[in-house]
Amino acid sequence: MEQEGITMTSLSDVSLIIATYNEESSLDYVLTEIDPYDFYEVIIVDGHSIDETISIAKKYGVKVILQTEEGWGAAVIEGFKNATGKYLTYMDGDGSYRPSSIIEMKENIEEYDAIFGSRYKGGAKSPDDTFIRSLGNKIFTYIVRKVFDIDITDSLFFFPFIKKVDFDKVEPKSKDFTICIEVPVLLKNLGLSYLDLLSTERERYAGITKVNAVTDGAKILYGVIKLKLRS
Repeated sequence: MEQEGITMTSLSDVSLIIATYNEESSLDYVLTEIDPYDFYEVIIVDGHSIDETISIAKKYGVKVILQTEEGWGAAVIEGFKNATGKYLTYMDGDGSYRPSSIIEMKENIEEYDAIFGSRYKGGAKSPDDTFIRSLGNKIFTYIVRKVFDIDITDSLFFFPFIKKVDFDKVEPKSKDFTICIEVPVLLKNLGLSYLDLLSTERERYAGITKVNAVTDGAKILYGVIKLKLRS
């Protein structure tokens, strides 16, 4: 089977988690695109959307979980905890992630305990960047590399590929976007290996960003400080 011009590696042991909130304009596109990938399961963790997001998800027969705790990070954790595949990965519901990158992650996972997708490796860019977002990511990535000694190039992009047994060991707590940093930090603290892998981001298919550069940046900074105190 081929998708996007590449040979498909089996993903029949991979659980894909997608956190959603009012994604009716893009979720149909996303679920149609990933259908040929034959995931073990697709889990939608929905933050109580007030549009047709849940109805669209159910049309595709995917598992839908209504989020029980507030925060995007909380949705991610809930999805990963409920997943039962051998491997776990994540995508947003706006069409900006490239599912073909999961193939390359799967092909490299036997050499590592986890793979972390990066929008910036090798000088690549994100189409979603503003000056503030680009600067903020560079600052946080520099902090993560220096303070936690982690060799990643995109600290605020959550696109992991990780063994379920290892994620259960990591046990992240962050309910907000700090989880992007927390998972690599906790994984490294456990002595597990990882690969920083290029995964270029696309223009979102529809919708608007739900990230506030100022308020979410402040939350992440606070989360990083707490994470350092815990380490």
